[in-house]
Amino acid sequence: MKRQSTRRTFLTTVGVAGAVSLAGCSSLPGINDSEPASPNNGTGTQTSDGDGGGDGSGAPGTSVDTFEDLSEWEVTNGQLKSTNQDVFQGDQSVVLEPKANASEPVTKISRAFYPETLDLSGRDLSLAAKVNEPDDVKVAAEIIAPAQSSMLTATRYIPLELDGWVRFDLGYTGKRGEPVLDNVSEVNIQIGPTPDNESFQVLVDDLRTVPKPDKGKVMFQFDDGHISAYETAHPVLNEKGWPGSVAISPNGVGGDDRVSEANMREMDQNGWDMIGHASELLPDRSPEEQQRILQQTKQYLEVKGFEGGARHFVAPYSRVDNATLDHMDELFETGYLFGAGPNNAKHPSNPSFISRIQGQSVDGTSRIVDMAAEFNQLAVVSYHEIGGEGISSDTFQQIIDHVDSKDVDVITPSQLVDSDGW
Repeated sequence: MKRQSTRRTFLTTVGVAGAVSLAGCSSLPGINDSEPASPNNGTGTQTSDGDGGGDGSGAPGTSVDTFEDLSEWEVTNGQLKSTNQDVFQGDQSVVLEPKANASEPVTKISRAFYPETLDLSGRDLSLAAKVNEPDDVKVAAEIIAPAQSSMLTATRYIPLELDGWVRFDLGYTGKRGEPVLDNVSEVNIQIGPTPDNESFQVLVDDLRTVPKPDKGKVMFQFDDGHISAYETAHPVLNEKGWPGSVAISPNGVGGDDRVSEANMREMDQNGWDMIGHASELLPDRSPEEQQRILQQTKQYLEVKGFEGGARHFVAPYSRVDNATLDHMDELFETGYLFGAGPNNAKHPSNPSFISRIQGQSVDGTSRIVDMAAEFNQLAVVSYHEIGGEGISSDTFQQIIDHVDSKDVDVITPSQLVDSDGW
């Protein structure tokens, strides 16, 4: 089912499944980059940046391929076919499946841009997909610019619970050589391999470009209102002159190892966002219960005077179903889930699902920050506890120092949506 936001006009839909730590993922064939990765999805809306729906579709950005003409695509692994029974945009979508009895279930399709190459120097790619089976599938892309020796990779996961169409930004998670983005000669889309070598069926549609800003951005988010957000992260970020955001579960405020209202007000006065969160696994609840939980979270923040942060929500355990995303899109301006890579930094093509990474590893986090800085994307770095059972204060400081060495803006969710590019 395709959703269209009534709050703005961005088309999308995305969901996330549940790993909650930074993990290495297998690369596309021929790539040795060890990339942080994990699942994601969401619903969304459309920006008024002057570049939305120029093809009359109402979708964000500009169409690259609607998959109406499959002669443009070459199958290098697996098999593809068209369907007009289940589409995201236009008259048909593409069904991707591995070949029967394949030793490694993988499908890879390629489109060459010739004689005119694709210019991505000031734009990011986004894609719509739908997973029919199994629950956990990896969607990856290669951007050849202009040869295999100069390319970028993007990896996203579409797992558990969500069974509708999803749109997501193809944020860069790996790099080979020195890509020249105004000279992209080929885009490859790969599905799989899947966990335990399961077979799969994935639909893809509506590959688009969306404009990006001239500078990358980084967000720091601290989940569950853990006291270390106030005692450790707050002074460290303040020393740099940076804001952060704390994901607040209303019932936990003032509890053991949790921030108090006084802590929240102090951080708020220093430019931090107090954003919505919850302790329940939302897909385990009925749609009506989910709506109640989200409404109560938003209302708590508004009543307590954190109206700016009340516009944003972090999905508990990075788990959502279609109902979760519908309610997030209805009640909040942005939604965040664990997603393993960067996003468009001007206006993510799916505001209800903005990808995060877990900042557990200095090397893995630095790699994603480097990609966001070099290619003007948005990296959202999240934490639960700093110290204790979480990462060490020293590790956290190393990551902060690395971000400080890059030419990026450190922002909050409110600064993202209140910016000129939104």
